[in-house]
Amino acid sequence: MITLAPLPHDAVGQVLHLQLGPGQDQYVAAITDMTRETTPMVEFHMIRSAVDAVGFFKIDLDFAATHDFATPGTVGLRGFLIGAQFQGMGYGRAALHALPDYLAETYPGVRQIMLTVNCVNSIAYRSYLRGGWRDDGALYLGGRSGPQHILTLALPRL
Repeated sequence: MITLAPLPHDAVGQVLHLQLGPGQDQYVAAITDMTRETTPMVEFHMIRSAVDAVGFFKIDLDFAATHDFATPGTVGLRGFLIGAQFQGMGYGRAALHALPDYLAETYPGVRQIMLTVNCVNSIAYRSYLRGGWRDDGALYLGGRSGPQHILTLALPRL
């Protein structure tokens, strides 16, 4: 149904059609803003259906350097977005299901990944929990839109 793949910075045109749904801008930046990031340790990835890119996310390889709750070697999932025009079709669920194996293959030395999700973004929060992420109850208070849950996903050893 979907595939996950690296997205070179010079190929971001493949995802620029992804739209935000109403109110999503308080949780995630517009795709044009997300793809302007030039931080060397942040890598782009896309979520593809059979015919089109339906989503985007970033992997922050230096997540622990900017988030004091993350242990060294932990990477971060940032900017996870399923385009509004593709929401409700199961792509998000499929991507979250495929994510552990994809990340374990793409980043073989990484054992866990972390993310933060806004406490009022209940749809995303529940989606991550259904996708196998664990919430230990800690909060990150450095988010731009208020407190955020800190979630962790253990990656399989392939």
